[in-house]
Amino acid sequence: MEPAGSTFFWSFSLFLMLAPLYKAGNRPLPLLLIELAAIGLLLTLAVRGALRPSWLGLPRPLLVAIGILLAYPLVQLVPMPDAVWRALPGHAPYAAVLERYAGTAAVGIHRAISVVPSATEYGWLALLPPLACLLAVQWLAPAQVVRLLLMLAIFTGAEALLGLVQVGMGGESIFYLRNDQAYGTATGTFVNRNHLAAMLAMMLPVIVGLLVYSVLRGRHHHRHQAFAFDAEAMSQRVLVFASAVLVLLCLMFTKSRAGNASALVGLAFSSILLVRARAGWKHANLVVGGIVVIGLLLAALIGLAPILEKWEPDPLRLSAEGRVAISLATLRGAIEFLPFGSGLSTFASVFPRFQVEVFGGYIDHAHNDYMQMFMELGLAAPVIVTLLFVAYARRMTELLRREPGRSFAVLQIAAGVGLLPMILHSLFEFSLHMPANAMWYATLAGVMLHPGAESKPANDIRHDERSQPQLP
Repeated sequence: MEPAGSTFFWSFSLFLMLAPLYKAGNRPLPLLLIELAAIGLLLTLAVRGALRPSWLGLPRPLLVAIGILLAYPLVQLVPMPDAVWRALPGHAPYAAVLERYAGTAAVGIHRAISVVPSATEYGWLALLPPLACLLAVQWLAPAQVVRLLLMLAIFTGAEALLGLVQVGMGGESIFYLRNDQAYGTATGTFVNRNHLAAMLAMMLPVIVGLLVYSVLRGRHHHRHQAFAFDAEAMSQRVLVFASAVLVLLCLMFTKSRAGNASALVGLAFSSILLVRARAGWKHANLVVGGIVVIGLLLAALIGLAPILEKWEPDPLRLSAEGRVAISLATLRGAIEFLPFGSGLSTFASVFPRFQVEVFGGYIDHAHNDYMQMFMELGLAAPVIVTLLFVAYARRMTELLRREPGRSFAVLQIAAGVGLLPMILHSLFEFSLHMPANAMWYATLAGVMLHPGAESKPANDIRHDERSQPQLP
């Protein structure tokens, strides 16, 4: 593992912090820079001999899922004979268009399974940053993981504060960062309020975990030092708690129904799972209750009417009907392209064929990542998703069975719970298509899967500072 204060740690931290700053990386140029940085990170791990241990240390179902996710889009890019391509499910309409407009010139040309190979190549490269984040976290010492989570929590609080300032300053405010489609809601540095809400909901359980972890570590420290008062630790707790309140308050003013609902699920599971882990359950409930009460009081003072409007029956019904219509149309497309799929990241190009019964306008995502993945990757999609859920369930079960004295496991449980809101949010939105969200999601997954100090002897665990990390 990396020593404390290493260049690798700070470079990786900077990589994560810069990703959300310009539209969450959801533009060609910032995404290109993120991908180049990810390649550099993977090369650094390889040169240091950390790539193979980090990779092989992951659970087998996760390894298989990642392997399929990385390999299958490349298979979709392999050119095949014209006759074979025309016979592929779902490709007949494209062959007819080629014959009509290109005539005999279109015959005999080798083509890939993907309907739009350039889009599939683009999507495959976008997988590299989250992969780099997942593997990089495995190489950090536990103390560095704690420091990294603290930095992410404070950054999230700052993102939430920006969102609240946007709402408070109005549509002409420079704080909207020239995002003229977001006036009246909190978007932070993101393009879409739902994508910001997904990030905030994902980080809220992590912030709860940091607070509980800090209290547990402080309680252990004070057992050996009577009447001790750590002003630095207290100030950090206040800062993290303030970040949590800002995050919950900003979530309300994103007016994202899926974001708020998934955040509440994450908060509920934060309390329940920390109780099951027997790790500071009293503190977990107090932290969650305090965050919710203060957040609601502040929201009431500011004004809840604009927020409650989004939960009225008519807007809720119309939104649900629209998403259901898109999902059903996507399912029809997925069935037509079975078993191979239309190609990774080809939804925007393929969906217009199946949009007949859906409202007009340009629809570039299915607003359901699982359904979109099924359409683009075919039968590989349910296999990947099943393996990912198996890996998640096994690791969370393992963490919950650990002895309560290992307080680092509290943070790992919190990171695992933080994945849950994004898993649920992906049923209604496409937030994981935002590079910054995907990177932070992979980072939390890496924390959940981190080996910690579990392989060290008891004496090493007791005396090694890295195995008993403190908040920095």
